[in-house]
Parts: sequence; C-alpha cells; structure tokens
Amino acid sequence: MIAPTYIQKPVNWQDFESLCKKLWGEIWGCSDTIKKNGRSGQAQHGVDVYGIPKGETMYYGIQCKGKDDYTQSQLTKDEIDSEIEKAKAFKPDLKLLIFATSANKDAVIEEYIRVKNIQHLQEGLFGVDVFSWEDIADLIDERKVVKDWYVRNIQYKTSTDISITFDGKTSKTIAPVYIRERVKYKYTPKPTIEELSLSNPLLSQYIQQLAAAKELTKNIPVSINPPMLFGRGQYKTNYTWCDIFIAIQNIGDIAIDDYKLYIQFDSAATEDIDDCLRLINDPLIGDRVHINNQRLNAQEVFESKDYTMAIEYIPKERTLVPIDRKRFKIRIKPKQGATEINATWLFVSREFRKHGELKVVISPRYEDKETIIEVESEEQLKEESIKIYPKIVEEK
Repeated sequence: MIAPTYIQKPVNWQDFESLCKKLWGEIWGCSDTIKKNGRSGQAQHGVDVYGIPKGETMYYGIQCKGKDDYTQSQLTKDEIDSEIEKAKAFKPDLKLLIFATSANKDAVIEEYIRVKNIQHLQEGLFGVDVFSWEDIADLIDERKVVKDWYVRNIQYKTSTDISITFDGKTSKTIAPVYIRERVKYKYTPKPTIEELSLSNPLLSQYIQQLAAAKELTKNIPVSINPPMLFGRGQYKTNYTWCDIFIAIQNIGDIAIDDYKLYIQFDSAATEDIDDCLRLINDPLIGDRVHINNQRLNAQEVFESKDYTMAIEYIPKERTLVPIDRKRFKIRIKPKQGATEINATWLFVSREFRKHGELKVVISPRYEDKETIIEVESEEQLKEESIKIYPKIVEEK
C-alpha cells in the first residue's frame, strides 16, 4: 500500500488533468459521463473537467493547476480571480468550481478560497473550493480503483532516468601528440688526425697537450659517487595523455540515491587510464602528508581493482536530484595507431540501473622533426625512414 505522502505528483499538466478526471469521476459517481473540456488551444472558460455528480442537476467544474514541484511554485490569488471570472462564462451555469492543484497546501490560499466561497454563495453564484496535493493524495489513497489506476498508468510511467555523456555528447574527439621524425643518412668521410694536424698546427699542439695531461692523471682515483643534489628536479610529460570530462545528469522525475558509475574502455585500443589523483612526494614540502590525506579523503574517481581499463565514480554526495548534474575528469592514453576507443558504462543505484556506450575518436596531432645521421662509410648508408613516437618532454 502506498501511503499518501509517498504518492508522487504527476510530471506534467496533461497527466494531472487525467488524474483529476479519474478521481472526481469516482468521487461524484459519474465516471462514465465526466469529461475534459474541449481540446488544447480552445477557450475553456476556467473549466478543464466538468460533470454532473450523482443526484445533482447542475454541472460541477474543475480547474486543474499543475505546478512545478522543484521550484515550489504555488497557486496565487491573481490566478484564482482570473479563473473565477472566466468560469462565470461557462454554460450552463456551474454549481461548484474546484481548484485542484499539484502545489503543496497553503493556508493563505485556503483562507482566500473560503472567503470567495461565502461571497459567491451570498451573491447566488457557484461555490468555490480548493484541493492541494496533500488533499488529493488523501483522496487517491481512500479510493483503491483510482490508486491502482494512477500507480499503474501515471505515477511510474516516467520515473527514473539518467544520461552519461562527454559534456552532453556521446562521442568525444581527443588529439594525442606524437613526434614524426624523418631520419636521413649522409655519407661524410672524416679526416684522420694526421690530416687535421697538417692542416691546423694549433690543433696538433692541443692534441699533444691533451695526451700529456692524460699521462699525469692516470693514477689519480676517480669518485664513483657523484654529489647528491636536492631540489624539485625534473619530470617528464607525455603528451599522448588526453583529458576527458564525464557528465552524469538526472533526466528523470525523482531523486536517485546511493549511486555509482563504472566505465570500461576497450583494452585493445587503450594503453592506459588515470583517475587524476595526484599525491605529493617532494620531501621539501613539509605538510605533504596532511595534503595527501585531504586528497585521498576527497577522492571520488578510482581506477578499478576488479576490471581492466575501468574507472569507478563513487561520489561523496550520494543523492542526485532531478535536473542535477555531476562532472568529473579522467585521463586516457590511446594505443599508437588506434582510431577509436569504445567505452561501456554501467550506472547503479539503490533502486535503478542502466547501461550504455560512449565513443572516443582519436585524431592524433604530429610534430615534424628531421634528423640527419652522418656515416663514415658508404656501407653504413640506409634509406630514408620515418619514426613516429609519443611526444615526451622533460620539464621542471
């Protein structure tokens, strides 16, 4: 049994109007004759649903006011006055006009309706009443026929759904950077020492001095342990790594709790993946342990221990309300020569699961480089060749 507080509101005004017709058809005992008023776009004179209740001889009307649950919008006094004026033109005359709204109860509006109702009755006009969502939920819960129909046909018709994208798209193009090196061989015979000495007397003198110095230092021991240098040093950056942003959005109608996301990349085209967690190893940073602990505690993206080439997203905030979006970054390194990477994802939560696919298109960028290798003999000459390898730069 669904308690009234757990009966979800319809997600659009059309469903809310259908609910009102079904509910008051049962309440009035005229389910076979109650009707919606005209069609969309036609003048309805303040009445969306009308019927003659059992035992009555005059029409009763309902003005259906579906409201956006997420902005907490309410029925206003101006709306009430406007719809009442329109309903005075309904033919034949009404005996009662009901405002049915999916907005939550509002004591100010209920008081306003009560005052309007007494004024109308004293003036010989139709009565006025209002039913907010809590009132409607109680009425649904008291009528099994309506509740069963509502749960089966409307309440869960468009319940839970999510989208997993690369910031709105299911395909993402990355551009890893490679060096395209053209290697050429050049035959350059080198002169002998004697030839150089004959052509350059100063060079001959330098060679003699170098030989004498080598003779003098040949018995001096050489240290094999160079002095230790402290500092941040250098690191290498591989430009074939590419950043990718993943977006999770709740496109359904209800909040999603206790969720996580798994994404697995095709290992045939993926060389490596990275969860972007960066820990500090520099001994010169005194509070690095504290900083690293903070980063570990805030971590939401993990390289999977159970699946190859897979990322797991486990958010700290485990509820995703409708329309809300979460975004996180990962890094991926494609295999050289691959043209695309297919990724499969699985989204799981407490009461919902969904899977799908994404595609990473690889459009590599090349930086050209030319290398000339000089050889001393014609036998060492080789044909021109092209080598392609990742761009890796040593940086401070």
